Parts: sequence; C-alpha cells; structure tokens
Amino acid sequence: MNQKIWVFGVIFSLFTVSFVSGTFDLTVEKIDKGSVIISELNNPAVYEFNINNPGNSEMAEIYSLVGVSMGPKGTFLIPSGTSKVEIKAYPGKEFRRLDGYYNFEYQIRGLESGIFKDKLTFRVVSLKDVLSIGDIKIHPNDQTVDITIKNNVNTHLEDVEVIIASSFFESTEKISLKPFEEIKIPVEIKKDKISGLVAGQYFMKISVKMDDAEVDFKGDINYLEKEGTSVIKKTSGIIIRETTVTKTNEGNIPTTVVIDISKDILSRLFTTFSLEPTTAERSGIVVDYAWQKDIGPNESFTISSTTNYTFPFVILILVIIVGFLARAYSMTALTVNKKVSFVKTKGGEFALKVIVNVKAKRHIDNIQIVDRLPMMAKLYEKFGRSPDRIDEASRRLFWDIPRLNKGEERVFSYIVYSKVRAVGRFELPPALAIFEKDGKTQEVLSNRAYFVSETSEE
Repeated sequence: MNQKIWVFGVIFSLFTVSFVSGTFDLTVEKIDKGSVIISELNNPAVYEFNINNPGNSEMAEIYSLVGVSMGPKGTFLIPSGTSKVEIKAYPGKEFRRLDGYYNFEYQIRGLESGIFKDKLTFRVVSLKDVLSIGDIKIHPNDQTVDITIKNNVNTHLEDVEVIIASSFFESTEKISLKPFEEIKIPVEIKKDKISGLVAGQYFMKISVKMDDAEVDFKGDINYLEKEGTSVIKKTSGIIIRETTVTKTNEGNIPTTVVIDISKDILSRLFTTFSLEPTTAERSGIVVDYAWQKDIGPNESFTISSTTNYTFPFVILILVIIVGFLARAYSMTALTVNKKVSFVKTKGGEFALKVIVNVKAKRHIDNIQIVDRLPMMAKLYEKFGRSPDRIDEASRRLFWDIPRLNKGEERVFSYIVYSKVRAVGRFELPPALAIFEKDGKTQEVLSNRAYFVSETSEE
C-alpha cells in the first residue's frame, strides 16, 4: 500500500512540475490545534499556519500525495507578508486502522511561483482511549455528585452524548470538550434508589456516543459509611393506652437497635406487648423491658405495648363513689333508718311492726318525723308511742322532737295491720325528718323498708 501511494505521489509530482517550476518561497510556522484522529470517527487533524510570504500576493492550494485530504479545498489567497490560515487534514481509512503517530508530506502550490513542501504529524487513537472517567465518593447525606470526564488527547470533541447509569443516579447529557479539558457533570442522587443500599463499592456505567461510534466506560463509586437511628414514640388512648416505639436505621450499614419500655409493678399487670421482650429486669417498683434486633439500612423495628385500665378504672370509680357517699353521710346532721318485721296476730290479720330510728350527728332543733301508712293498712294504737298528730286524709303520722344533741338517738315504733294478706314483696314508703340547723331548715329521707310475705309466714 505504501508503495502504491509513493508511486502515485511521484507521478503526480512529475505532472505538476510540468506545469509549475521553481519553489514557492514561504516560511510556515505550524501550530497544533488538535492533531489527534479518532479511529472510529471522521474528525480532522487541525493546525494553524502562520505563513510569511516575502513575495507578491498569490493564489495557492494545499494538498497531500499520501492519502490525506487537505483543507481548505480549492484555492485560497496567500497575501504578501504574514497571514494565518486554519488547515485541516483528513487521513484516509488506511491511516485510521492502527493507533500511532504518522508523518506525511503536504505541498502548497502557488499558481505562479511554484511549490512549497513540508511535513505534518498526526496521531490516531481509539475512542476508548480519548476519555477517562474519575472515581467518585458518595456520602448518604449528599444530594448531588459530580461526574468528572477528561479529554486525554489533543483533539476537539463536539456534541458528545454521555449516558450515565448506576444504583444511585441516571442522567443523559450532551457535552463538548477542548483538547485536554476536564469537566464535571452534576448529577442528582435519587434518594429512593439508595434506600436500603449498604456502604461499599459500586460501579457506574457511562456510555459515550459520537456520530455512529459508541464506547462504554466503567467508574467506581465508593458509598461511604454512615451510622444513626431515629426514634419515633407515639402514645394514644386514656383508658386503653397504647404506646408504639419505632426505631429506624437511618444509616447505610447494619446496626443493632434496642427498645426499652418501663412499667411499674401495678400497670404491668394490665399490659400486653406485640412481641415477647428479650429481657425483663425489676428494679424496686419498676420493671424494665428490653427488645433487641439487628436491622439493615432503612429498616425499622417496632414494639407496641397496650395497657388496659378498664378494670382498675372501674374499681377507682367505685371507690370514689363510696368515698363520696361516705363523706356525704358523714356530713349529714341527722340519719333516719327504717325497718319492718312481720307480726303474728291471734285473729290472723296481716300485721307489720315498723321501727324508725333517728340519730343526730350534730346538734339540731325542732325535729319533726313524718311517716306514711301503707294503703289498706290501719294503725294499731295500743302499741308503741302514739304519734303527736295523725292526718287522716294523707294517712301521715307526725312525731315532734324539740331538740337532739350530737349522738342522741330516738326510736319510734308502731304496728300496722290489714284484713287483706299481702302476697310477695311489700314495700313501705320512706320516712321523712324535717329539722333546723344553724337557722336553716333541712330534710332527710330514710331508706325504703320492705318484706316478702313468704318468709314472714314461717
């Protein structure tokens, strides 16, 4: 192949010499603006020529005889004196097959003066050797990360499509790089993608596309370690009180979490747990329960405790009611208690003995005891203390007591009878006590007295 190119060059030189003789008197300073050729592409090697023409201005053309296409195409003006021209060299496929440095001869032919000959150098590399990807470090708190891409050679890269993919992020960008330029591409870290990832080494894939060429690169990602757990405690309810404790591994390495719940010796009797505790230790009146578990990144451990205070609450309410009644009873200045019992008679009448007991807890005056005869019953006047007054219309009995000192007690009893025998439960109305204390009139009712006729007949 080289021999064919050399023969073609000789023939072309002889052909051109027949038309132009002499040498084009030029001085050329060559500045490399990107002399690297990428084997998979059709990019040119770029140079800047500083041309010094001591003669007259002249039209000229530039070419090579060894399989390299040169630009600018056609003729261009080389003025007298110093001028600058951008020159591009497009090596043929023969040069692009193998990596390496190549020298070739080019010629500048003046249409009137002659030919100027010189040499240029370019380098052929594969696309995979043009770029390099920097390794990165990611901390769990990072929101973004910079992907570093470097142009390792002396060439211009335009409209490079970069496709980045990893366990942490995905991105597609278009970039341009100058010779030996290094740029950073900021990429947003997808927090939902790294949830649950353990600290360690990962890799990213970067695909680079230029024209019809594509090459893949791999870079390392060092996912840094982070420790830490969050705790959320929720409590709801009053009578049935539920407490939930949740610990979450906010780091990216496995960790051991411990949940502690303390209960006093009383409340623990009414408490159940969602999971059997690992340990239970008693200290005084407090019992400390503990649960332990190994959890991975973004995993949670939850323990719920439910304390049902329904039974002790009912007991407490009853105690309060009893206490209230006891206090109310203790504060009452007078108590009235009514009892009834069955009385046998010779004539077979139905008779009951009624006892009204009155006891003063404070000094009181002008006491009046009022009781009522049951319907269809009559008062047996030959027994007990006769009432001070009897109201026939209302069937009420009245006893008067001028005063009672603290602790003083009176008992009033009487017998009622009826020709009609009662069957079943027979209930008598409560007695009423009306009295004065500290200049104020007060009233107190007794209990309701009753009996069952079946038991009274024995």
